[in-house]
Amino acid sequence: MSRKSKGGSKKKKVLFILLPILVLVVILAAYFWSNSQNPVVNNDEKPPYTLAEVTEGSIASSTLLSGTVKALNEQYVYYDPSKGEVASFDVAVGNTVEPGQKLLQYDITAAQAEYDQAVRALNKVGRQIEEVRTGAANAQTIEGVEGQESGLAERSVESQLNDLYDAYADAQAVVNKAQEALNQTIIVSDVSGTVVEVNTSVNPSKQGGQVLIHIVSEGQLQVEGSLTEYDLANIKVDQEVKITSKVFPDQSFTGKINYVSNYPTESSAGVGDQPSTSSTYPFKVNFTSNADSLKQGFKVSIEVINNDKNKLVPVTAIVAEKDKNYVWVYDKKTSKISKVAVTLGKADAISQEVTGGLEVGQVVVDYPWDDFKEGQTIDGDIAVPYDDEVEEQPSE
Repeated sequence: MSRKSKGGSKKKKVLFILLPILVLVVILAAYFWSNSQNPVVNNDEKPPYTLAEVTEGSIASSTLLSGTVKALNEQYVYYDPSKGEVASFDVAVGNTVEPGQKLLQYDITAAQAEYDQAVRALNKVGRQIEEVRTGAANAQTIEGVEGQESGLAERSVESQLNDLYDAYADAQAVVNKAQEALNQTIIVSDVSGTVVEVNTSVNPSKQGGQVLIHIVSEGQLQVEGSLTEYDLANIKVDQEVKITSKVFPDQSFTGKINYVSNYPTESSAGVGDQPSTSSTYPFKVNFTSNADSLKQGFKVSIEVINNDKNKLVPVTAIVAEKDKNYVWVYDKKTSKISKVAVTLGKADAISQEVTGGLEVGQVVVDYPWDDFKEGQTIDGDIAVPYDDEVEEQPSE
């Protein structure tokens, strides 16, 4: 076979393959061009809208915190070296105590000496006042004293007494201070509870607080923890919480937040020369259920339950335009819809809180169409086109 005939055969094969492809491309181009020139709008292809009533309820959202189980009432008595040595302990481990009950006594030698000295100084001024008064009275009985000289003497006595009265007041203040120092040598209980620690061996030269006595309220527990500044806005006193512990994964306990501090505790942490500072706010939770299985020191998780009641609509009913939010409200009597601006609260995957603009019992359109218009009539699952509505003719 000649070289020419072989080349022609190859060209025919290439044309045979490319021809169908070219035809298909032409057909597709014509189809898309036709659709672009004659767009068809089919309401049946739109997602169906539904009607939903505005209800009242709570968003299924919560805040997770952590804390430590501690005694509801607890007191630590620390060694105070400024008061000297501890002379005696009046309680032992296991004793139950009440508020005001004596716990220990510091040595009173120095405090008693200062008190006695202050009392002596006070008594001395008292005697001087009495002497001036007695001398003035005796001077008035002496006959032959000229009237002018008598007046000068009276003024001199009055001046002396005023000075002594001031000295007596100062001496009394010193006595009161010494009495307070003497009283402070006795340490009493501030709470009702059980003594769980008594430390009779303290080192006076050791720096830092040394616990002498520790009292806790047995059987009465609470949870203490810290909030971040971001959690603070969502947490308030009397909110209900659910408490869980990894020690008892099949149990949960209930409680209420009874304290949130208004003052932060500063904590700083960072890397190198770039420290980061954050603020935390202490909080406390009281148990409202039986928590006998928990012990002091347990680490627990706290779920703050949202019980705030608000108006709720489906999340998909909200229409966002620029910086505002709207819903389409359906009028049951006229079957017409109107666009209403609303203010929003929290939301979950299903419901949206509406804090303003709607009332419970109103009906909103869920999955509203983009081409809804003010005053449009809707019927069933299909919206009657606004332009095609027939205005009612006045009756003759």
